[in-house]
Amino acid sequence: MKKRIEKISAAVLCVTLLLSGCSGSSGAGASASAGGSGEPDPDKTYDISYTGQWCFADYEDGSYVEKMIEDALNINLTVEKAETTDTIDLLLASGEMPDCMWSEVKTASWMREQELIRTIPRDMAEKYCPRLIEYYEEYPLIYKQVLNPENEDEFIYLAGLTFQFVDYYLPGDYYRYDWIENLGIDLGVNVEQVDDRIYVADDGIELSKFVEIMDGFVNGDPNGTGQKDTIGAAGGQTVPNIVQSAFFSAYGFSTGINNVNGRAEQFYAMEEYKDFLKGFQELYAKSLLDPEIINDDRKVAWDKVNTGVAGYWITSTNSLNSWAMDRPPLTILERDPNAKILMTPGIKPDGGEVRATVNPSPAYGRFFVNANVDDEKLAKILQFVDFSLFGNGDKDIVASMFFGEKDIDWKWDESGETPVQINNLNSGDKGTWSFSQFGQTKEVTRWLGEEPLFQAGSRFWSASDDGIWMKWQHRPYKEDLAGETQYEMIFQEIKSDLEAYVANYRTQAILGQMDVDATWDSYLAELDRLGYNRMMDELETLEPLEDIVAEFESK
Repeated sequence: MKKRIEKISAAVLCVTLLLSGCSGSSGAGASASAGGSGEPDPDKTYDISYTGQWCFADYEDGSYVEKMIEDALNINLTVEKAETTDTIDLLLASGEMPDCMWSEVKTASWMREQELIRTIPRDMAEKYCPRLIEYYEEYPLIYKQVLNPENEDEFIYLAGLTFQFVDYYLPGDYYRYDWIENLGIDLGVNVEQVDDRIYVADDGIELSKFVEIMDGFVNGDPNGTGQKDTIGAAGGQTVPNIVQSAFFSAYGFSTGINNVNGRAEQFYAMEEYKDFLKGFQELYAKSLLDPEIINDDRKVAWDKVNTGVAGYWITSTNSLNSWAMDRPPLTILERDPNAKILMTPGIKPDGGEVRATVNPSPAYGRFFVNANVDDEKLAKILQFVDFSLFGNGDKDIVASMFFGEKDIDWKWDESGETPVQINNLNSGDKGTWSFSQFGQTKEVTRWLGEEPLFQAGSRFWSASDDGIWMKWQHRPYKEDLAGETQYEMIFQEIKSDLEAYVANYRTQAILGQMDVDATWDSYLAELDRLGYNRMMDELETLEPLEDIVAEFESK
């Protein structure tokens, strides 16, 4: 598909659109239809009402960024101050949906059922949002999420972008490397020093080696005090995130939906998950895990790391950046001049590989257009989207969208490639982030999250450097991106009971309050009774995500 677009020049595309006319229509729940002009009047000032992220009640009307957009596009913006779930619900219920909005509060199917939104002709999006479409071409799963399954010539909504949870900020394990050195443990992987006290492994730690390390932390003397005053693994996140980011990988599977002999299964219904529960139960019984690892307060784990009680925790690579000064590893590096930190991509089965899950695509947020917007105004709104996210290709504008006024709130570094903040504005101040939140391109993600310490190990975890760790990141096996099945409806129906039951069973298993082998069949039977199999049967009609990607790439 990318090759097809590259072959069509801007001039040919423009002529084609003028000859054919842009499609679209207004009216409640409208679908695109031929006949709309789709051409904004260059001499007309358009009134556009909008809400997005960081449009709180204290949003400053006529903010710096708002005026910058208005002046560039000849529009008058009315910013609806409604970011939270409750305020957006009230806004929609009152029938006062703005002309356009970024929101993840409501699904696209719900918005359509309520006849609140119109569709967006694909040719208009290609004309007025060309930079966004380029990303769709590079990550074609976004098309699956946003195109109308009944008419691929129109979008139901537009998705924005973030690369934080696709190609950046990978989950990983952190160890006190000075403790490992004191214990004389051979990790069985290559370790490279990337900064003064930061070390990085080029592969995951095998499960048996992880157990050896935890045994040394608990029963040895890793900190050299002559006392048993250190503990085993502390999580660092809530329990579900603990097991998702590390321990599932140790047993050969990942969080989310896995491929089990060609059937889509949630991790918590897999035989491998049973093995994990038994293994975790054993580790807990041997006191190789922090007794409070089942506590859902991550600060409990951070405090134990910060005070030198724990030497293992889980977080993501972005915690190397200055925004994370309140948590390890930055806190421990500041407090203990002797501390050395080892980062690894996770735990792997003996003889196996690390397996981590990432989001299927960088799609982020939903941009909806009010059903009553006609094609002429839609064209202007699409120009507004393109300008807000990409600044017409002007990096000064993009940087100002996030950081404020150039040379007052930020300036370029010596290379001219990275903005340096002069005044650290909060999100929303001067209108920052209020329009650009969903335009976190690869370049913006680098601006926001690649400080020197992060960059020191970028060859391991940064997509821009084809990081070594990237090869272990996998999409879920299947996902109903376009809402084609009843999967989400059933999930919402059974969610509370299902999640509570899975969490309770996991806790009892970890604490050794049940025999996992003896209760496993009854556990699966209860999942079925709660509606699990009925929910998962919905996904059997869908193709695997990798097959969908291949299909789009072949077009």
